Amino acid sequence: TDPVVTDPVVTDPVVTDPVVTDPVVTDPVVTDPVVTDPVVTDPVVTDPVVTDPSASPIVNYDKVLAAYFPEWGIYGRDYQLADVPADELTHLIYAFADLNAAGEMTLFDSYAATEKRFSAEESVTGEADQWYYPPEDPRSEQTIWGNFNQLALLKEANPHLTLSIAVGGWTLSDHFSTVTSTQAGRDTFSDSIVEFLTTYQVFDGIDFDWEYPGGGGESGNSASPNDGANYALLMTDVRAKLDDLGSELGRTYEISIASPGGLDKIANFNLAGLAPSVDFFNVMTYDFHGTWEDTTGHQAAFTGDPVGYDIETSVDAYLNAGVAPEQIVLGAPLYTRAWSGVADGGDGGYNEASSGAAPGTYEAGNYDYKDLLSQINAGAGWDLYWDDNAQASYVYNAGQDIFSSFETTTSIALKAEWADAMGLGGMMFWDLSNDATDSPDSLISAAFRSMVLEEDMAEIQSDSSLPDPIIVGGDGEIGPLPL
Repeated sequence: TDPVVTDPVVTDPVVTDPVVTDPVVTDPVVTDPVVTDPVVTDPVVTDPVVTDPSASPIVNYDKVLAAYFPEWGIYGRDYQLADVPADELTHLIYAFADLNAAGEMTLFDSYAATEKRFSAEESVTGEADQWYYPPEDPRSEQTIWGNFNQLALLKEANPHLTLSIAVGGWTLSDHFSTVTSTQAGRDTFSDSIVEFLTTYQVFDGIDFDWEYPGGGGESGNSASPNDGANYALLMTDVRAKLDDLGSELGRTYEISIASPGGLDKIANFNLAGLAPSVDFFNVMTYDFHGTWEDTTGHQAAFTGDPVGYDIETSVDAYLNAGVAPEQIVLGAPLYTRAWSGVADGGDGGYNEASSGAAPGTYEAGNYDYKDLLSQINAGAGWDLYWDDNAQASYVYNAGQDIFSSFETTTSIALKAEWADAMGLGGMMFWDLSNDATDSPDSLISAAFRSMVLEEDMAEIQSDSSLPDPIIVGGDGEIGPLPL
């Protein structure tokens, strides 16, 4: 859900079905010249960032607006923490830490996480990191640099922002089943989490991204029918230990879980056993369809999928399992699923046979949202459609025979309105580097405007640079989504 590319496209967790390349977690290839061993050694305890919550631009807001920051984005993609729209988020999740065979949570790319020095242009503060500071400068004693230092600076400027570290992901979930299968393994894992969060006190919580309990993840991952039960036992242990750590340090730690949207994987997830220990689930309600299938489809349809791969079916499964509505955070992709060799078929290529994956931005079958947006606006032959039966957007290029399923500000605004009306916890996005940040077409901005500023879909849609879509099916009008 891993081809070797200079800048991997995250085709995850964030994610679901017979997923061959799941976008929430490709194995990033680090091209920056200095790469060190990812195992955390000789931890240096740093003081937590103390901030004033009253300075938050999000006042009295009880919804989650979360997005994942890909560790490897700082390389070929040149996406830095300075680029994060922190004023439009409540939660920033750093992806990913690793779980090694010994059961310990460790850094994946220690150079990116704690060593790299950033230029003034790359830095959150606009001040370059130096390799040397005079002895009288407090920074001469600083041992943690890299992205983690930038996170601390971002938090200092945005006190409202909750920072979490995600562990696992599509390519780093190989040891979860084995480690959690015994109490000794669970103790080692949970103790290493406490050590990690004690060492790197910039983090306010942890996000577990095991893909997936019971199997269905990357080939070669360990799996067992007991994974769901063992996952719940792990969460009980982690909750107790983080509560103790919070009491010791005078703070509260959050636990979230990146969880599947497809019914086949939900069945093995033991939602009822996990829910008492976690604050919320980042539900990967996308990658319902993709180029692992020969026929085009919607990757994040709201409703109407013949086999139940849609948001409505997924959320119902969580509610029926006893998960509280406010624990359900609705996921959305900031990338597309795109097929080539697709005939029009009368509805712009929807539900048509394909010859394979479209070229994509960095990986076949996936365009960054911002990339596809620029192609559409450049008049490159893309026609925008709205499937009113599925409540989903897509584009078709007759000249290139390409069909691409993606989100628009309209579809995000509708989902945000629906999530709010349903009492859900909020929305989550994978991943930040793909969005059209600082643009009226930003998908994260659309969610923020809907859920925080309480703007309606029509107002958000009117600011988009995209043309009015061709509407197929339904009643010929867009929205609202049915409750």
